[in-house]
Amino acid sequence: MDTAQPGSGTDDEQAPSAADVRRYAQQMRSLPAEQVIVDVLFTLLNAAQVKLGRRDARLLIDLGTIAHEHARPYLSAELTSEIDQVLGQLRLGQVSAEGRGGGEREENDLDRMPAPPSAGAAQAPASQPPSRLWVPGRP
Repeated sequence: MDTAQPGSGTDDEQAPSAADVRRYAQQMRSLPAEQVIVDVLFTLLNAAQVKLGRRDARLLIDLGTIAHEHARPYLSAELTSEIDQVLGQLRLGQVSAEGRGGGEREENDLDRMPAPPSAGAAQAPASQPPSRLWVPGRP
C-alpha cells in the first residue's frame, strides 16, 4: 500500500511541464482581478470557518478583513456586502467558539493569540460611521 501524501516529494509526482506552466500563467493573466481577489478572500474565510475557536481562526479573519478593506474600492457593491456579512458571522462565531472552548491550544494552532491589526489596517469604510461594537481584531 502506498502511503505517500500529496506534496510529499515522492517520485510518483511529476513537476508540471513548461507548457502546463505557460497555460496556467495565461489563465491567471486573463482572469479579472475581482475573481482572483474573491478566490483568495473566500479561501481565507472558509479556512477561518473550519477553525472557529482556534487562535489561527482569528488571524485568518483579520487577514480577510484587511484584504477586503484594501480591495473594497475595486469590488462590486453586491460582493462587498456579501463579504461584510460573512466576516460579521465569522467574528460572532469566533467569539462564541472561544467562549465554549476554554482557549486551550489545539494541535497545529498558533502558539499565542494574534495581535489585532494596526489601527489603520482595518478601518471601517469612510461611508459608514465607526461602530462602537467591539469586534475581535479591531481596536
